[in-house]
Amino acid sequence: MKKIFYLFILLGLTLSVQASDLLSIPYKNIKEEGKLKVFEDTWTTDVKRKDIDYFIKFVSSGTAGFSEFYKSNGDFAFTTGCQYEFIHNGDLIGYSNDYLKFYDFSYIDGQMNKRELTFEEVQALFPDFKIIKISEFSPNTNSLKIKKDKHNFKIIILNDTDRYFYNYSFTSGNSKFKKYPLAGFIDIKKKGMIQFSHFGDNTKEWPWFILLVR
Repeated sequence: MKKIFYLFILLGLTLSVQASDLLSIPYKNIKEEGKLKVFEDTWTTDVKRKDIDYFIKFVSSGTAGFSEFYKSNGDFAFTTGCQYEFIHNGDLIGYSNDYLKFYDFSYIDGQMNKRELTFEEVQALFPDFKIIKISEFSPNTNSLKIKKDKHNFKIIILNDTDRYFYNYSFTSGNSKFKKYPLAGFIDIKKKGMIQFSHFGDNTKEWPWFILLVR
């Protein structure tokens, strides 16, 4: 019965934000053709003209738009599999819009190593955000009730499963919010129902996730 109730409500959901409503996160994205280097596992974008050993970021031509890094001599070095990278305290951090996960990257002896950040590490990076894990949603209705107890209620949906979230986005008919360039981030301005879905689908492969903000 609950599934039928959600179905009727969600059929009327419309996109509530425009591209101009995108917010920025506290960390500066390494833009395409941006340069960075690493020394003793410490990353920096402070690349001097005299430097000869550094990396240049490019974005792949595929639909996912993964970041690829090439050596200063033009040779391919590594890909992060992410769409957003920034440096924090000397660490190279990447975020995947497809997996809703953060990763830490180290480059040792020509080999890129990738480690998924823990819940606690993500919370430390974003102390002003409430983190909601995918495993917290009801397994029966894929819904979750949360309380909006602040004027500016910023949340992160963090994927702690193996599920894939390609082309997922937030929509709503009664709640108001603003989006960030990172897929699982929103700033909720008004209570209501929010849908996180793959073009509104609710199938076994692409189930929707519903936030009931009270």
